[in-house]
Amino acid sequence: MINLSHENIYGYMGKIALIDLSKNKVRLMDLRVDDCRAFIGGSGLGAKYLYEMVPPDVDPISPENVLIIMTGPMTGTAFPTSGRFAICAKSPLTNGWGEATAGGFWGAELKFAGLDGIIIRGRASEPVYIYIEDLNIQILKAKHLWNLDTYDVEDVIRSDHGDKNIKVLSIGRAGENLCRIAAIICDKGRAAARCGLGAVMGSKNLKAIAVRGTKKPAIAKLDELAETVKEVNDVIKESPRAKALRSYGTAGLVEVAEPLGDLPIKYWSKGAWPEGAKKISGQTMARTILKKPKACFACPIACGREIEVTEEPYRTKGKGPEYESIAALGSLCLVDSLNAIAKANELCNRYGLDTISTGSVIAFAIEAFEKGLITIEDTGGLKLRWGDPDIVLRLIDMIAKKEGFGAILAEGVKRAAEKIGKGAEELAVHVRGLEVAMHDPRAFASLALQYATMPRGACHAAFAYVVERGMKIPELGLDTQLDRFSSDNKANLVKIMQDYVLVFDSLVLCKFLVLVGVPPSLVARGLSAITGWVIDLKGLLTIGERIFNIKRAFNVRCETGFRKYDTLPKKLLTPLPEGGAKNHVPNLEVMLNEYYKLRGWTTDGVPTREKLIELNLHDVAKDLWGKQPHDG
Repeated sequence: MINLSHENIYGYMGKIALIDLSKNKVRLMDLRVDDCRAFIGGSGLGAKYLYEMVPPDVDPISPENVLIIMTGPMTGTAFPTSGRFAICAKSPLTNGWGEATAGGFWGAELKFAGLDGIIIRGRASEPVYIYIEDLNIQILKAKHLWNLDTYDVEDVIRSDHGDKNIKVLSIGRAGENLCRIAAIICDKGRAAARCGLGAVMGSKNLKAIAVRGTKKPAIAKLDELAETVKEVNDVIKESPRAKALRSYGTAGLVEVAEPLGDLPIKYWSKGAWPEGAKKISGQTMARTILKKPKACFACPIACGREIEVTEEPYRTKGKGPEYESIAALGSLCLVDSLNAIAKANELCNRYGLDTISTGSVIAFAIEAFEKGLITIEDTGGLKLRWGDPDIVLRLIDMIAKKEGFGAILAEGVKRAAEKIGKGAEELAVHVRGLEVAMHDPRAFASLALQYATMPRGACHAAFAYVVERGMKIPELGLDTQLDRFSSDNKANLVKIMQDYVLVFDSLVLCKFLVLVGVPPSLVARGLSAITGWVIDLKGLLTIGERIFNIKRAFNVRCETGFRKYDTLPKKLLTPLPEGGAKNHVPNLEVMLNEYYKLRGWTTDGVPTREKLIELNLHDVAKDLWGKQPHDG
């Protein structure tokens, strides 16, 4: 146990905990102001640390991989939606850059405990958990927690320490069993879900990280922050999108996405499903199982859902499913029972499974079964069929426990397809090994380019497609209507949105501030007020570009960052005969060529030496291109 004191720097607590589980040792590292100015925090600063600490040949589930958990300068402040945090590691799914973010209250509590982040390496000799209270950091035995689900772990740790206000981040059975689609869960249902980072945590014999704190970050300009917060809250209060999110949650998008051809249906092979979509939408949830909206720390939007299903066999109570979970566990598998989807969502949260990846591998298995690529002997007697919620629930259980056929699906769709063979790889929908998020790129050309080029794989969270849906962001130069099926001007759109929106994972803020119309200048002003830095929107975008490029460089070193990986699976390049995106397929190659030029990358998708130098990534330039005589 250690107990160290330190002085704050504005917006930060000034310390990162370095924890070596193999040696059972903890020490504190001072945060460098220069690093904060260059990468801010969250996954930006995490990218710098991961690039420096993890050689490209490291096995993601070996003790040599590091698990980095970071807050940002805005975490735990009064700025709206400032409760988030980021987790970074080399991904067991993609063998490249891995990151996931989560909301709730855990991130703010870590800050209050006196830390900006935690860097964990090694592997404990037995199950352990980390307990942090105001910079008192302990590595404690967790044998009694092993095999518990994430909800029960939270209850037991709080009971053990006699404090109901402790915030807990944990893995369930999926992480313990090193499922490559395992998530990390906090607040009984908030998930850092993507990239299989729960397996990284499990590989370290680390069951949970519990935090409790009483400290607060120092703010440089309190009056200016208060004024900026008021302006942001006023925008949110008047935003129709914010009102819709509070009323229907993200699941309100289901009925919007389906007629556009955006909702994935029957594992990306069907273009329309109006009646089914209506049954599982946020509007239906509001009329049936919704108890109340649920907000994260410092969030006036409250898009979370508190639900209750009282009828058997799907009785459940707690956090309701988000849009992505509803699409993955519902429309993707043709399941139209909202109650069943809510139960499936709860099981994934308790087991610690990424709902997107889980629904994807299940839908993939159903199609493979339908096409005769797997048989009832392969599945252990299960007859896989579309629209059967009980099959979905049974497979979730098998995946988390790596039981029978579930052990194959627990590897993720890419590896599962490779193991099945017989043409199954043509059915597998993934980018770089990461299952595709629940928006169809045939509906928005920008989304196709975004999926192909995002650092972690097919991620929708740069939100370029919302501009194609009509949203305008004049401060970013995005104020004209774009044809959603056209390739024109989409490379510029995607680059701008990637550089801007991905900064939110470094601040760390919720990206829904973008969706509800908060101007970028207010975000920059908020950061300046908190830190005391003089930073404008142009400076913020430069930081975003720097972060994006170091993540790309990480993938280049891991040999997953080249043009041949910047592509989409066959299914998503095949037009659908019906629905809102009927007969449309994105022209990815044309957009990629333009995108690489705008990025300052080679035609093979590698950041040029000149671009890296321009972004002050000198060491990265040396790594990728070799040392030049004038480098010194």
